[in-house]
Amino acid sequence: MRASEIIDLVRLAIRVLSEKKTRSILTIIGIAIGPTALVAILGVVEGYSSYVINQIQGLGQDFIIIIPHAGYTLTQSDVEMIKAMPEVKYVTPFYSARVKILRGGKYIDATAYAVNLNVFFHALRKLRIEEGEIPAPSDFIGAVVGKFIAFDEKGTQYYSIGDVITLKYYVIRGGRITTKTVNVIIRGILAEFGNAFFVNPDTTVFLPLAAGRRLFGFTKWSGLIIIVKKPIYVEEVTNKLRNIYGERAAVISLIEIAHVVSSITAAMKFVTTAAGSAAFIVAVTGIAASMITSVMERTREIGVMKAIGFTNTEIMVSMMMESLVMSIIGASIGLILGTAGAYLLARQGMTIHGAEAFVIRAPPKITPMLLGGSFLVTIVVGAIGGLIPAYQAARIPPAVALRYE
Repeated sequence: MRASEIIDLVRLAIRVLSEKKTRSILTIIGIAIGPTALVAILGVVEGYSSYVINQIQGLGQDFIIIIPHAGYTLTQSDVEMIKAMPEVKYVTPFYSARVKILRGGKYIDATAYAVNLNVFFHALRKLRIEEGEIPAPSDFIGAVVGKFIAFDEKGTQYYSIGDVITLKYYVIRGGRITTKTVNVIIRGILAEFGNAFFVNPDTTVFLPLAAGRRLFGFTKWSGLIIIVKKPIYVEEVTNKLRNIYGERAAVISLIEIAHVVSSITAAMKFVTTAAGSAAFIVAVTGIAASMITSVMERTREIGVMKAIGFTNTEIMVSMMMESLVMSIIGASIGLILGTAGAYLLARQGMTIHGAEAFVIRAPPKITPMLLGGSFLVTIVVGAIGGLIPAYQAARIPPAVALRYE
């Protein structure tokens, strides 16, 4: 079949569809549901999955955290015991507290971390000082502050290097809540980092470990940060520590979190694909119903076409062209709506609840493979839906078709 003949058949298909506007529009809407669902949901799932895994990798794949449960206190003996493990490179305790900071005439929520800053910056490899420097371990009043403590979201600067910043925090003693304040001097300001697990650097004040006890008066560590010599040791060390601490403390491995995220993503992809498949089955049924009706309405026209020399193959291609044109239009609409829907869904964000609640907003991952795959599947669905009606149309005898009323 020549290219000119195919073009003529496409024109004929468009003319027929334009004459049956209501039925064609409803069929196209049914077709568009499948690619819309696939692109929107899979784009968001892939976007958040990539974001979470990238954040974990930014924290370092050799990173383990121990958080004591209520009633258990970590001591120097724990640090020495973990340091003695041959797979362990660094161990540092840390103190953490929720604080409020006066900025621009109003208080903002933040977190204060007192930790060995050299080890912490090694763990968060993407953490970078934009201005100033990291305070020395003995400088217990020096601090490094997150980007959105020194600046607001519009870029207005409230604090600079050398400024004194007041931290307000709460202590529960004897069943009573006491408000306390401490003053620290800003030695460094971080570049914008983005949300990370366990800590949001953009809204955090980092202090040397000595500040936790000498400045805040804390007597119990909030947890331990462990860096192993190689990522391959993470699972082994994690299992050892869980056997040692049992129910007394939570041992958290970031590599395990990455594996869990990957597993959840795979499950969500399966569910989404299954839901999309159901939508495509509905589309096949809709196309088939529309094409069967079209064959019945055009039976006499088919007889005329055969009488003037159209072959069975050309008749079949002509009918198939109708379903393919509807599929192409439906797929195109579906990809556009799916992409727009993915960005709308992603804008809602995902709230993570933990020591501090924060909202993750990750852009959807709309890849050429996702768009191309969805488009191709939609075209195949259209071909399947139109195949049987087109085959039936091609087999109608000319004499029967011409007598059809």
